[in-house]
Amino acid sequence: MKRFLLLVLAGIALFAFILITSLMWYRLFYNDSAITSVSSIDIYLDDENNTIDESGLIPLDANTAKSLTPYEFKVTNTSDSDTTYNVLLEDSIISDDTNYSNKELLSRSQLEYQLSLNGEVIKQGMLTDIKNNILDTRVINPDKVNNYKLRIYVSESAQITEWQNKYYHFNVKIQTEDI
Repeated sequence: MKRFLLLVLAGIALFAFILITSLMWYRLFYNDSAITSVSSIDIYLDDENNTIDESGLIPLDANTAKSLTPYEFKVTNTSDSDTTYNVLLEDSIISDDTNYSNKELLSRSQLEYQLSLNGEVIKQGMLTDIKNNILDTRVINPDKVNNYKLRIYVSESAQITEWQNKYYHFNVKIQTEDI
């Protein structure tokens, strides 16, 4: 009877060892670090308003562009440590909307942008100047909120008609990495 009890206990211990080892290997090699770091940041993205404001579909200068309705989003650090994040801007096509299906996508070379952080313009320029789709890279402290406003508009230097009957649709994404 003792032998049987020892074999059962040894079997349970071996099963627990294999299970714990498997979970540790999974966490070490297969767990995506971007997914775990997102839990420390709350991101609010406005998915309804990511097409250029209709007022921005004519060539504008930087001062006039400030009056456009911006695309607004915010990043909140809810963790106990500093977090580094990238704000990414990716081109997007609207294929299932009858308003946009017969229009061409504007080229980035025709568009300028203004990026504001907490009410202050921190970057502006041509969309073609953005490298690797990274609009901004920041370190955010614990319990802090960064409020962004993004305005995209047709450049004042665009040719007279090359921007007509076109649109620009985009997606903003946040990539995070814990420090």
